[in-house]
Amino acid sequence: MFSTKCRNISHLPSVLAAASEVNLLHLEYFWFFGRMTVLALAYDVQIRVVFDRIFFLQLAGKGVLLEDIRDADPFLYHGCKEVLNMDAKTKDQDVLGLTFVCEVESLGLRREIELCRNGKDTVVDNKNMETYVNLLIQHHYVTSIVDHVTYFLEGFSDVITMSRLPSFFRCLSLEDFKLMLGGRSDIFVEDWKAHTDYHGYE
Repeated sequence: MFSTKCRNISHLPSVLAAASEVNLLHLEYFWFFGRMTVLALAYDVQIRVVFDRIFFLQLAGKGVLLEDIRDADPFLYHGCKEVLNMDAKTKDQDVLGLTFVCEVESLGLRREIELCRNGKDTVVDNKNMETYVNLLIQHHYVTSIVDHVTYFLEGFSDVITMSRLPSFFRCLSLEDFKLMLGGRSDIFVEDWKAHTDYHGYE
């Protein structure tokens, strides 16, 4: 949920571990981090942590699309692109052998989850391929972490009321939010000099 490409910034995992529920307090950690984040913003304290794009989109109440997972999960992204770009006849011949089911692993155990009603019996073909890809993405990056996002927002709402949170995040870009939390890691001395007013110095 959190990631960084900047130097000297704390790094948190960009994908929430499937086994996080092994810790009974794991959701409270998200509440705590939400509260600490909003307090850092309120008191202008740079915590030097940036948010993953997918997590930020959900904070803003926006949907997660295929292009949004390009950096977070290149393997799933390219796999989805390949099947979407396949020839229509190939898809309808059931060459892939796909149904509306995805396999998840938690604590070493694998289980299947239906992406829709009767998913095990619904074959993926050319007509429903886009629906399948969308449901797959929603499961991996929305449904599976909805509780974590909710707890984070509850912690955040201790300062900004819950009803105003979507509009707060929607008025920002991810880059804006990164700058608010961590500032800039690159400093251009010449630009700094050019935009600084000197008083009392020769």
